[in-house]
Order: sequence, then structure tokens, then C-alpha cells
Amino acid sequence: DLSNEDIVGSLPEFEDNSPLNALGLVFTSFHGKLPSSIGKLAKLEQLLLAGSSFSGPIPSSLGNLTKLTGLDLSGNSLSGDLPSALTNLTQLDRLGLSHLNSSPERMISWLSTLNKLTYLSLTFINFGGEIPSVIMNLTSLTHLDLSENQLTGGIPDQLMNLTQLDTLALNRNQLKGPISSPGILQLENLELLLLAGNRDLYGNFDSLLKLQYLTSLYLSGATKLTFLRNATANESVAKLEYLQLSSCNLTEFPQFLRGQDELQLLNLSSNNIHGSIPEWFVNATQESLRTLDLSDNFLTGFERPVTVLPWTRLQTLYLQGNWLQGSFPIPPTSMLVYQVFNNQFTGPIPHQICQASSMSYFDLSNNNLSGQVPNCISELSSSLIVLNLKGNKFHGTIPRSYPKSCKLKMINLSDNQLEGCLPRSWANCNDLEVVDIGSNHLNDTFPSWLGVLPKLQILVLRHNKFHGRIGRPKSSFDFRSLKIIDLSNNFHTGDLPFTYFQLWDAMKVTSESQSSTSGTIFSFYIGMLSMASVGAERYDYSITITDKGNDIQFTKILTVFRVIDFSRNNFTGKIPYSIGELRGLQAVNLSNNNLAGGIPSSLANMRDLESLDLSNNMLSGEIPSDLAQLTFLEVFNVSYNRLSGPIPQGSQLVARDNSSFIGNLGLCGVPLSKKCGHVGGGPSLQDAPESDDKKKDSKSIDWIIRSLGCVGGFVVGCVLGKLYITDTYHEWFVETFGRRTRMTSRKTAAARRRR
Repeated sequence: DLSNEDIVGSLPEFEDNSPLNALGLVFTSFHGKLPSSIGKLAKLEQLLLAGSSFSGPIPSSLGNLTKLTGLDLSGNSLSGDLPSALTNLTQLDRLGLSHLNSSPERMISWLSTLNKLTYLSLTFINFGGEIPSVIMNLTSLTHLDLSENQLTGGIPDQLMNLTQLDTLALNRNQLKGPISSPGILQLENLELLLLAGNRDLYGNFDSLLKLQYLTSLYLSGATKLTFLRNATANESVAKLEYLQLSSCNLTEFPQFLRGQDELQLLNLSSNNIHGSIPEWFVNATQESLRTLDLSDNFLTGFERPVTVLPWTRLQTLYLQGNWLQGSFPIPPTSMLVYQVFNNQFTGPIPHQICQASSMSYFDLSNNNLSGQVPNCISELSSSLIVLNLKGNKFHGTIPRSYPKSCKLKMINLSDNQLEGCLPRSWANCNDLEVVDIGSNHLNDTFPSWLGVLPKLQILVLRHNKFHGRIGRPKSSFDFRSLKIIDLSNNFHTGDLPFTYFQLWDAMKVTSESQSSTSGTIFSFYIGMLSMASVGAERYDYSITITDKGNDIQFTKILTVFRVIDFSRNNFTGKIPYSIGELRGLQAVNLSNNNLAGGIPSSLANMRDLESLDLSNNMLSGEIPSDLAQLTFLEVFNVSYNRLSGPIPQGSQLVARDNSSFIGNLGLCGVPLSKKCGHVGGGPSLQDAPESDDKKKDSKSIDWIIRSLGCVGGFVVGCVLGKLYITDTYHEWFVETFGRRTRMTSRKTAAARRRR
């Protein structure tokens, strides 16, 4: 058994008469094709390759392995029809073919010969139609997983034939009908029942509690369930340990929870639960709960006010997206994940918070908290991965002392009232990937000392009092992983940092050179304690765009997003030709500075560029005709400079209104009304210079980092400073980088009504 994700390799050619009787390569990085010589392993009883990277067809020689009792090929990239020779494998009691790109019909035909199966996993194989009747004949099954398919119809009564089943997973199909089907209620040995994501299932939830061995029940997304209003204390019901009822249209805490004193995990998120957290619920669960998710409801607090959370064993708490008020409750020392963002908590952070010395995720963002950030927060960095205090009213200085054992990957202190300098000890946090301290009152010089951090990808310093020149890098490796930098709305002076442009290798990577897996959402996956077998939660990183006062949230941001925003500073000199080496950039904003000289033609090297704003500078000369090659360019603004000559025609540059070019007396050609070769007369009204006050009132879009997600090698897609652009930018951003998600508008409106 070599199961280890760090093991890389491929299978060799096998010889005859091998004594090998088991081969386990589960969740390794083994790749390549399965060699046909694998059929020579005549004594093999277990072939478990799930979660690796094998590709190509399944060799028919597998049919020679007639002693096989366990075969799991799930989660690879194998394709093609199943070889007919596999019908020889009549001794199988374990079969996993999830994610297999093969004909479901061929699989069904094969299943009819496997009457010894106890374990069957067929997820993500594009099963359609009703649950195949052949499965109901596999009466030895104890584990059946058909999740993530397109199964339709009801839950068949014939499932009652599978009397040995202890695990039934039908998550995320298109099943409908009553959950009280005899096909479920007659499965007396059932321990794990997963039906989440089947929105058309209906019926009385409490009927499932008659399955007395049931410990795990997932019904999230089933919006048509009913619940008994009164719990029957004397009736014998299942004692659940894991329960998920998110997005079930609940309006209150279900009464059956009164008797659930063994619950370890409870998810009631994204419902319509109003009011306070009942005292009876706290009393029933305070000794058992380890993970509690009440996020995205309308909770206002606890029925009995608390200063310390009452659950003594709690490790993971999600309370974000409610109406919780007052001081936020102090977590127990066992806490690992504490997320209470998007509430109405007030007051300071109590120093007792630092007693939770093992905490990994601490998110208090977007509340009304005030006071100073406790110094002991920096000591927590030996365990903290995420520190997010964005969008509060914290003042004073940032805690100074971060140890060399610092594990932080993300620091977000933006949108507060913090002062002073950045702590130099952040250089000890070698895993840092995101630093966002935008929109504060920090007064410092450019933190070149952060350049030593090998994983830093996002640096947002926008809207502070950073000043002075950006000097030369101290080594050729400074900021080598940087993808997004936002220095907008500060007081930097001097030339643009052309030597840094030459070093920022991560910005030189174009979309064509990205791997096919690079365009994904970055998230931190938080394992649910002992629940790794049934799921995980994510700490997602998304962005909020403020457009004309309206917040729009995006949760899908591609990791290939690369941005420079140096707008609204006092940079002088020329735009360096070396900026063209950053071929992977998709947005460049150098507007509202004092840049002079010409527009470098090297910008045409940025073939992925979608937004370029050079407005409100002192640039002169002609617009390089090479910029017409930027076929992805959606936003282009050179207004209020000293440019002259014709606007390049037949390109993306002219596919916009004249606001992108006004304020340049010497420019001519479409879309301006001034024709090239025009002689005499004063400038037209549309070419008149704009006042400084009006410049400051020009249309803008705030790119704001919202919250962060990380998984595996945490990276992020996100966003930045101020782009002074036309209305077309908003449509471009929505289409290109995100999708709208449910906003808090319903809560805002309701809050106004309550006031």
C-alpha cells in the first residue's frame, strides 16, 4: 500500500508469477496508462487506485484477475467502454467506478453478475433515468453511493430488498417524491442517509427518525419537508450525530432537536430562521456539538444572553450573515474555525479570544467592532491561517510581534481606521499569500521587505498614506509570486518601479501557458472533524464591487487574474518599456498620476489585457497602432492627457464612446467628431479639458477584496483598487470574472423596515 498524495510515478510492466496480492495507490500522484501486463498478477485480490491520475482505456487483461475481491478505479481519467472480460470478476465484493468516463449501460449490465458486492460507488458517471432495478438485486450491499448523477423518479420501494444497507448516498440527483418511501423506512440497519440536493423530495422529516440506528442524515436543499411542531419525549427515535438541513426553508429551530443530545455536527444554514437561538437548543447540544453552522439566517442573538459560547467542545462555528448584535461571544479554548462576519456585533475584541490558542480561521469582517486589535492576536499566528478583520472600526496600530512560527496565509485588515506602520515581523510569515490592508490611515513607505515572502500573490495597500519612492528590489527573487498589486490612492512619488516589472514572473504568465486546471476558485477546505468521509466546508474568497453605491458580490474569480493598479498617486517620469514584459496582465490602471512621455508600444505584448486606464496624466505623442492587436481589450481610457494624432482604426480601441479619448486636443478620428487633417477653429466641446474637481467625481468602480478561500495550495482570485473607467467596465467584469450571488439586500431592506 503506497497511498500517499506525495508519491509520483507510473506503473511498470509486470512479470508472470508475481506473488503480489494487493496493490493500493489510493490518492497518489501516479499517472499514465494501466499496462496490459497488470493482467499477469494472477494472485491479486485487491486493486485500489482511487483518486490517482491514471488515464486511457481500462485494459481487458484485468479480466484475468479472477481472484479480485476489491476493485476501485474511482477518480481517475480512465475512459472508454468497460471491457467485456470484466464479467470474469465474479468474486468482487467491493467496486468503485466513480468519475469513470464510460457507458453507464455497460456498467449496469456488468452489475447483474456481481451478487457478492457489499460496496458499490458509482458517482459522477452521468447516470440518468430511474435507479436501475438491477441494483435492488444486490442484496449483500452494505454501502451504496449513486450521488452526483441525473437520476430521476422516486425512491423505489424495491430498495427495501437491500436489508444489509448501512450507507445510502443519493446526493445531488433529480429525485422526487416522498422521503417516507418504504424503500427507505424498511432499511432498519441504515446508519448514513445522504439525500441532499434533491429539491423535489417531500414529506414528514420526523418519519426518518424511526430508523433507530441512523446517525448521519443529510437533506440540505430539500425545500418541501415538513416538521412536527411538538416533539414526543417518550417516543424512541434515532440519536443523530451529523445532521445537515441547510436551504430547507426552515423558519424556526425544529422541535425534534430537543431530544438530540448526541449531535456533533449541525448545519441549518441558508434558511429563514428568525429571532434568537433558543435556550432549549443550547441545553440539548452544549455537551456534544463540535461543528455548528447557522449562517445566512435572520438570528439576532441568544435567548439567554451569553458572553462565552456555551458549547464546551465546539471546534467549528459559522454564524456569518445574520443580524447578531451586541458583543460577540468568546469562543471556547477548543475553537478551530470562528466565522461571524456580516453581522452587527459591536464593542472591542476581548483579550480572552487568545485563549483559543489552536484557532486556524478567525473572521470578524463586516461588523461594527471597535477599539484596538489585541496584541495577543499576533501570538495566535502560530496556529492562524486566516485573519480577517475587514470592514470594522478598529483603530490604533497593528500588533507588532509575529513569531517565526507564523502560519498565516491571509491577513485582511482593510476598511478600518488603523494607523502607523506595517509590522516588519510579517516577514516571518513565510506562507503569506494575501495581504490586504487597504482603506485605513496607515502611514509608511512601500513594504519592499515583504518581497522575501515566496508565496505572496496579492498585495493591497490602496487608500492609505503610503508615500515616497518605490526603490530597487533587494534581490532578483523579490515578489516573485505576485499576481495582483494595488497601490492606488496613496502618495507615492518618483518613477514607476521598472526594475520590479522585470522580476514579477507570475505576471508574465499568459492564459495560453496556464494549465487546464488553473482557472478554478481558490478556497481553503476546512475538514469537518471526523466527517471527512461525507464532506467538507470551504472558506471562500470572493470580491465585492461597489458600482455607483450598489454592492455586487462575486464568488467565482479565476486564478489567472493578474492586475496592477497604481492609480491616484504622484508617480512621475515615463511609463517604462519593461512593463510590456508582464504579458499575463489583464488589467492595468496608471490613471491620475503625473506620468509623461509616450505610451510604450510594448503594452501590445499583453495579449490578455482587458482593461487599460492611462487617463488623467501628461502623456504625449500618438497612441501606438500596435495596441490595435489587443483583441480582448474591453476598457481603454486615455482621456485628459496631451496625446495627438489619429486614433488607431479598425480595432477594439474605437469600439467605445468618445469619453475614453476626450481631453486630448491633438487627437482625431473616430469616435471623436474631430476629423484628422482638420484645420482651424477651436476645440470642440467634447475635447475641452476637465476641471480637477470633475476628475475626482468621474465614474469609478471599487474593486474590494471580500473574503478568502483556500484549498490545497491556497491561491486566490480577487481584486483591487479604483479603476476610473466607463460604464462598460461593469458589464465586462460581470461577464468575465464572476457570477452574482445572493446578496444581503433582503436583510438590509428588512433592517430598514424594523427601524
